[in-house]
Amino acid sequence: MKSADELEDILREELTPELQVVRRLGRGSMGDVYLAREETLKRMVAVKVLSPRLARDSQARARFEREAQSSAALEHPNIVGVYRVGRLSNDLPYIVMQYVKGTTMANRLKAQGPLQVDVARRVIAEMASALQAAHKRGIVHRDIRPDNVLYEEETGRALLSDFGIAAILARGDSSQPTRITRTGELVGDPRYMSPEQLMGNEVTERSDVYGLGLLGYELLTGSGPYDATSKREMFTAHVHHEPRKLSELRAGIDPELERVLAACLNKKPEDRPSSGDVHERLTDLSTGEVTPVPGGAARSASSGDVFGKMKERYLPQIMLVYGAIGWGALEVSSQLVEMNVVPNVLYKLVLVAVLTGLPAVLIGAWFHGKKGRQRFRAIEYWLFGVLFLVWLVVSTVILIGWL
Repeated sequence: MKSADELEDILREELTPELQVVRRLGRGSMGDVYLAREETLKRMVAVKVLSPRLARDSQARARFEREAQSSAALEHPNIVGVYRVGRLSNDLPYIVMQYVKGTTMANRLKAQGPLQVDVARRVIAEMASALQAAHKRGIVHRDIRPDNVLYEEETGRALLSDFGIAAILARGDSSQPTRITRTGELVGDPRYMSPEQLMGNEVTERSDVYGLGLLGYELLTGSGPYDATSKREMFTAHVHHEPRKLSELRAGIDPELERVLAACLNKKPEDRPSSGDVHERLTDLSTGEVTPVPGGAARSASSGDVFGKMKERYLPQIMLVYGAIGWGALEVSSQLVEMNVVPNVLYKLVLVAVLTGLPAVLIGAWFHGKKGRQRFRAIEYWLFGVLFLVWLVVSTVILIGWL
């Protein structure tokens, strides 16, 4: 405790007046984190200082400085931003970064249990978007886990933090530094490592995608995809075992979401989708669109899948009800015409309304038949507009002919 107090005193002395250190927030994987106020911009920031113990390790120091380089190179709403870096008089490096008022996903899971399915899907999609931005710059995070995902209380936004063991992938650019982690060196927690990481093989962007799959399972179930406890069991499971089916661990999982996460957890990196593919697919899930997932576990929709989606949206029941109502309307109008109560044109108008109403009901059921509230999309306005125009034109022609 004494060393922490001494470090805080050094921070207050050396960072003033630019930064006013408020208090210690906690301890991360690389060091202590402090809350401070940046006077010039009138904003709260977080100051991360490498722990003295790790500062003696040249590789830990390199990883810490790489975190600053990696994060500072990225500007994304779902990545914790880095503002500047520096060194204290005792040679400890520090990073001034974005302050996120909230908690980690790990703490949220401990306090509240697994997330709601829609919330978990959104968080995974946001992390996929963040990784897509990093991957475009050749940066691999390597440590996707709930502890490194921050949850912002005010907005509900998820932000990826701690690029402490990130590496720049060699892309033929000599100005980019080489990987700092030696081949075969185990850096990280085996629970959140890909098969290739555990085997000491090359780590690529698809290793982060594997981490997304692991993150998805934990957010949705509170545990990982493998029934393993020890490090040895975890190693064997990641490398050799198939993950447990998500739908068997939690009811009410969208089949498409399960398919996406299964694709992320393919053993071979080349069989996994890219982070961009994952983001696109999970974003489409929220709008009801269907996009095939690249990767070995991805399958084109079969007739069984289509029928399953129809049942999920209660389409058979809705069509039966609509068919009964439409048939009843036609029968009533037909009887009224035969009794000379109304002119013959009424039956034709009812028939047009029933026929154009059929695709309208199908569209509404497809986009809004699932349980829960769904967002109204632009394509629906367009489709309903076309159907209304068809109904209006045909009905007008019939009326003009009758007149």
